Amino acid sequence: MKPIGFVEEEKKGSIFIYYSKKALSVSRGIVITSLEAIEEQTDQITHWTPNVYRYGEYTDSSRLVVKGHFEKNLRQINTFVVDIDSKENHEGEIILACIDQLGFMPTLILESDFGYQVYFVLSTPAYVTSKSNFKVIEVAKRISMTIRSQLAKQLVGVDIGCNHFGIARFPSKRNIVYYESENQYSFSEWINWSMKQAFDQKTEKKGKLIVFPEKKAYCQVDEPWFDLLLRKADIIGGEGRLGRNNVIFTLSLAYFSSGYSQETCAYNMFEFNERLKEPLTEKEVKIIIKSAYSSNYQAAQRDFILELCQEWIASDIQEKELFTQRRGWWKFKKPRDQRKYNHQQEWKADLMRYLDQVEAQGEGYIESTRKELQEEIGIPTRSLDRLLKELRKERKIFYHSKRGKGGGIILMSIRMFLKQCLKRTREKQQAYLCRLKQLFSVMSEELEMLLAPYAKQEYKSEQLDLFEANTG
Repeated sequence: MKPIGFVEEEKKGSIFIYYSKKALSVSRGIVITSLEAIEEQTDQITHWTPNVYRYGEYTDSSRLVVKGHFEKNLRQINTFVVDIDSKENHEGEIILACIDQLGFMPTLILESDFGYQVYFVLSTPAYVTSKSNFKVIEVAKRISMTIRSQLAKQLVGVDIGCNHFGIARFPSKRNIVYYESENQYSFSEWINWSMKQAFDQKTEKKGKLIVFPEKKAYCQVDEPWFDLLLRKADIIGGEGRLGRNNVIFTLSLAYFSSGYSQETCAYNMFEFNERLKEPLTEKEVKIIIKSAYSSNYQAAQRDFILELCQEWIASDIQEKELFTQRRGWWKFKKPRDQRKYNHQQEWKADLMRYLDQVEAQGEGYIESTRKELQEEIGIPTRSLDRLLKELRKERKIFYHSKRGKGGGIILMSIRMFLKQCLKRTREKQQAYLCRLKQLFSVMSEELEMLLAPYAKQEYKSEQLDLFEANTG
């Protein structure tokens, strides 16, 4: 019973803890409603739910078997957890993958018997409400999926399909290999990042678009003629007529001009060929597709498409029935070797790729003359100067130039700098930092500030700090 006018000041919610993996497998656990209860049992807990649920229940009178950790019972999301089922990566490689693929650092890395678990703790929780039809959960799942997909590009064993907000290993002095409480980001930051990744992937998939003067993008595979020809099964060959070879070539050009990969095109063309009453050999189809993707052609020609459709669809079919766009000129992005001016972003990628290749040996930095660097990347002098300043401003490189005889450029990517630091013990790190300060004329404060969030640290008796972070 509660008095009239009673207002509950704080809803803490519930989490679930387990004392062994065996107990977890049969759902034998404890429902916890306070941080104090967790802190009292840190040495016994092996698994937990790092995200908070509205309530937890027991299914038996002995209060041993728990239930309630299902998605729609989530009250707040505190953290994203990535499970890595492989020991091929060590914690230093995981941190570098986070830098490369996410641009966000992990808060915590735990080591298990067969791999690692990576925690990304939110600076403030994302609250789940029924009024919003639990949309926060869907958004958070998209973010979690994007994190896993991105890390899987660089790390072995990332579990893409496991429960996004389920049970994870409990952090303790036995399994924490990396912990930095400052590495916490807001839910809105993760949303913006996830949206950017989705946009970039969409752009990559579309690839080459056909652009009209009014800047309207259009893909040939979306035109009515494409579907009409793709579904036609009675196309045959023969001298003096446009036949199956021409149709497969035209459809392949449509895939190419619309930005689809050659593998996707081949898959669909083999299926199309199998549906034909008189199919070509697999070798012939491969040759046609290869020709379409040779970059000797830009797109399927409208007049040729009209002829094909009048031959195989209907002799009286008109342009307006086949094309959604009016006639216009098509603008394609030229291959890079045919362009007079390269984009700044391409030069940046070239330089960073060059540094990755060269710096893989020795101390991680390179010494070169400007002329050698220009020739290696193929960039004009002024553009190189501007590029180096821009990359330094973006905190992607260190560089120092010396004029006169024996002069040149000393250059190092910050990614490689972090990798070299992570490979060294704390004592060797200090000697390495001193050498870099002299080489690049960098102030101690700048280097220490850069290294602080990434340096590997051991936490033997400070695991309780995890619960002092305000995650709701």
